[in-house]
Amino acid sequence: MLIRPYAVSDFAAVTALWDATGISIHYNDPAKDIPRMLATHDCQLYVGAEDDRLIASIMVGHEGHRGWLYKLAVMPEFQGKGLGRDLVRQAERWLVARGVPKVNLMIRDTNIKVREFYQRLGYEVAARTVMERWLNKPDAVDMDPADLDVITTYMEMTERPTRPTVPCPPGQYAVLRLERPSVTFYRYLYSQVGERWMWSDRRKMSDEALDAAINAEGIEIYVLYASGEPAGYVELDRRAKPDIRIAYFGLAPFFIGRGLGRYLLNWAVDLAWSYGPERLLVSTWSFDHPRAFANYQRAGFRPYKQARGKLRDPRLEGWIPADVQPRLAPPVAAP
Repeated sequence: MLIRPYAVSDFAAVTALWDATGISIHYNDPAKDIPRMLATHDCQLYVGAEDDRLIASIMVGHEGHRGWLYKLAVMPEFQGKGLGRDLVRQAERWLVARGVPKVNLMIRDTNIKVREFYQRLGYEVAARTVMERWLNKPDAVDMDPADLDVITTYMEMTERPTRPTVPCPPGQYAVLRLERPSVTFYRYLYSQVGERWMWSDRRKMSDEALDAAINAEGIEIYVLYASGEPAGYVELDRRAKPDIRIAYFGLAPFFIGRGLGRYLLNWAVDLAWSYGPERLLVSTWSFDHPRAFANYQRAGFRPYKQARGKLRDPRLEGWIPADVQPRLAPPVAAP
């Protein structure tokens, strides 16, 4: 059996394995659990394959003090051949490589067969009391909310501005189009520019989905370079003709405050209007830079709609570092 890390293309086979071995539980949705695992370096899902058929799995993780094993499964017709043992040893090696000194797991009292399996591998029943609390039940009213209140303001420009072109600040700057952006470089840009403003949507996308999104017909991405270093970017979405939308815009933190944002925004506005749209659109939300709304107004945008909603805190889900503390943009009066 070949043991390798899980790939996104394994999803259907993994869920079929878990169903076939009876370890699927209705309240543990693999469509949520697996992406959450993939978003952190503290967890790994391994799969076992034989002749290109996925026949086994194990998930291993740690929280800095002890490791945990989950989702050990072997197709029924392959059980009893030592494959489960091989998976457990692989998971243990993963923990040892990270300096984790101890590994734990939980087994239901009624699952005698699995308990005996682990005992043969050297595991012991610990004198511990396992306690739990369901966090998605109505009685969990004393918890801080996992959802954040968000106000999104939609803005438009219905005619080309008559202002003079905004000059580039002094320095070695250049704006270049990404003709065929790689997922790796785009993730770097997206993280550098958007992390402090709670951008998480595209962090949640698989490599395949993100590649399709950023290389779709009608998507144009331009990067501002400062002395050869990426300083920010703007993404135009020309798919909803006759309108054009500025889908993403911003600077890396080190380059904020140098006048580059005003230059890049107005550069993007001029480029967009060169295509002759009926409207140029952009939106700003509660977690944007406090001056974002005013900067868009200065560039010629006017608000036309506002929407209130909820956002599952991406810091709690691991998409944004827990220490990120965005400054809430001042509230904008509804148009």
